[in-house]
Formats: sequence, structure tokens, C-alpha cells
Amino acid sequence: MKIIFSILTACVLLAAIAGIHSCQKQTGTNLEPIYKSDKKPPAVTNVRVINFAGGATIVYNIPADPEIMYVQADYKVNDHASQQAKSSYYTDTIVVRGFEKSAEYKVTLRAVSRSEVKSDPVEVTVFPQTPPYLSVKSTLQIYADFGGANIAYQNPTEGDIAIVALVDTAGKAEYVYTDYTKKPSGNFSVRGFKAGERKYGAYVRDRWGNTSDTIWAKVKSMNEVELDRSVMKGLVLGGDQLACCNSNIDVPLKNPYRAGDWAFYGVKGANDSIPARVTVDLGKPVVLSRIRYYMRKNGGAEFRNGTLRYFKLYGSMNPNPNGALDGSWTQLGGVFELVKPSGLPYGQMNAADYVIVDSGAEFVLPLPAVPMRYFRIVILENFSGGTGLEMASIKFMGDYL
Repeated sequence: MKIIFSILTACVLLAAIAGIHSCQKQTGTNLEPIYKSDKKPPAVTNVRVINFAGGATIVYNIPADPEIMYVQADYKVNDHASQQAKSSYYTDTIVVRGFEKSAEYKVTLRAVSRSEVKSDPVEVTVFPQTPPYLSVKSTLQIYADFGGANIAYQNPTEGDIAIVALVDTAGKAEYVYTDYTKKPSGNFSVRGFKAGERKYGAYVRDRWGNTSDTIWAKVKSMNEVELDRSVMKGLVLGGDQLACCNSNIDVPLKNPYRAGDWAFYGVKGANDSIPARVTVDLGKPVVLSRIRYYMRKNGGAEFRNGTLRYFKLYGSMNPNPNGALDGSWTQLGGVFELVKPSGLPYGQMNAADYVIVDSGAEFVLPLPAVPMRYFRIVILENFSGGTGLEMASIKFMGDYL
């Protein structure tokens, strides 16, 4: 019995040793492909090109050869950088991108076998459309901002680009900030500078190392201060919304910066213009950066009744005295919306809604800043679906001209 047990033990040990040996890391020639062949695969045929912004899609017929593993494209995107793209045997397209400009470029296609043997090359010419970094560069605009400059752009092809902002310091370009984006349009600001005139620059680059020229603009950045309400007054022009209950448009200019029950109570009148509106004389020529609107608060008016919801803003230096919303006014942005954070139905609120009630709702005005002395709110719809405006207070931020 002992003899049989010893024989079994020896067999188990031999099997374990064999298993360990078979699991050891392979080295040397063991790393070579399991399938080994020196046979050159056939080349792709019937090649077609579909150009797009900064690149091209190449379509081809791939030979029905099971030894082919993928198709490889080699090409140069500019004078100093090359790129390579690969596409599986199971597809008939390969995408090449990153070209420096809209011009002719040669792309070499090769089918590659499982043994890494390449076919004869097939050369194809692509002619990409204007790459995104160049099309974006042509749209760059630099505007004066509060404490710096704002850079706006259009990126219709939604290219993956970076916009680099610079400032001229004693005749030398100094890096400030890089904005990475794929958005179809947008803008960003560089801040932290004292008010005054200086040169700001911007250029665009992509992830393949292509870089546009730099555009420069001399702009006068502005301070952002709380504008003096003591010189402001309500102004009732023809067609403006009137108030009830002994209130008037001066009330929000005198109340503290908080929500409250004593407010401007706008009511629809027979002589109101459509859409309804109210006007404020800011007292001096200014440029506005932001406003903060405080709604009426009494336990039943918040995000209800005449709380402002959809509206437009306008500015003017010399409005038509008859009150017409004509060419004497400049619209500031598009349609603004006061968003109820909770999204709860009318009459229902949560803590997030009360934060807006108590702190006010802020609206940032677009750039370039419009010089104005007169400011107008056009009420498109309040939270109850009407056009009557309730406003407890309003705060203006910006700079004096």
C-alpha cells in the first residue's frame, strides 16, 4: 500500500512540475506570432476619398484574404510631423486627419497580414477642407471686458481645438490662459488686469501641433463696480407698464438689496405696448456687466404672480421720447430666463428655490458692452403666464464711461 501511495505522490509532483514549466513566461523566439508566414498579402483596391475639414475618409475594397489583419495608412500632416492610422480587416474605411491646411497630401495604404507582412503600397491623394483650427482662427473676436478681455469664437465643425490667450507686456507676448473646447461657439474671459488700454492676443492650435497666426486687438478693459443707485430714477415712457397700489418704478431703486413685499407692482393697462416694458434712467452713461433681480416675497408671491420669468434687456444713450422700442435701443443678448432651481410645479418650492428668492437672480450681460444711460426690461412672460411685473429690488454692476 505504501508503494502505491509513493508512486501516486511522485506522479502528482511530476505533473505539478510540468504545469509550472508550461506556465513560465515565454521569452526569446516564443514571442513570435503563432501563425508565421512570409507571404505578402494582396493590396486594397477601388480606393475612394471623402474629404472633410482637416481630414479625409478613405474607402476601399479589402481582399478576401483571411491572412490580412488590418489596413495601415501612413501620411504627413505638415512639414515635420507624420501620422499613422489603422483599420480592422472587418471594415472598409480608414480615417486620416490632422492636416495643416487645405491642400493635396499623399497617403500610403498597405494591407498587413497576421505575420506583420505588408502588401505593396497603394498611394492615394486627399485634399482636406480647411482644418478647424484655421476656420476658428478666422472668427476670433477680442472685446473689452471687466478686468480684462473676452475672446469669442465660432467652431461650426466642432473641431477639438485649443484657443491660447496672450497679453502684450512691454512689447513681449505673455501667456495668459488656454481654453480647450469642441463647442460650436462660445467665449471666455481673461481677468485680473487693471482697468485701462492694452493689447490682447489669441491663436488656435490643435492636437497635431498645427498652430494659427496670432490676432491682436487693443482694447480698454473696465472696472466692475456697483453702480450708484442714488443718481438713478424710474422713467415712464409712452407704452411703459404702469404701477398700482401707490408703487412706482422708483421703488426697486430705493429698496435694500433683498426680496420683500413692498415692490413695483406692474399691471396691464389699456395703453401698454406689447410686449410690456419698464424703463430706468441710470443717471450717467455706463456699461453694464451684470444685473441682480430680487422678486417680491410675502409667502405667496415667490416664483408666482408677477415674478419675472422670460424677458429681454435693452440699452440706449438717447431713446425715442415717444417710448417706441426702435433703433434708438440696442438689445443686450437674447431672451433671458429666470430658472426655478427645483423645477417643481407652480406654487411648490424647496430650499434651492428659496436661495434664489433671498439672494436674488443674477444675469450676465453679453460682450461687447453697450454704452447706455437708459435701461429697459421687456417682460415676455411672468411665472403666472401674464406680463405684469413685480420687482422688489434691482442691482446694477458695471463701470462709468
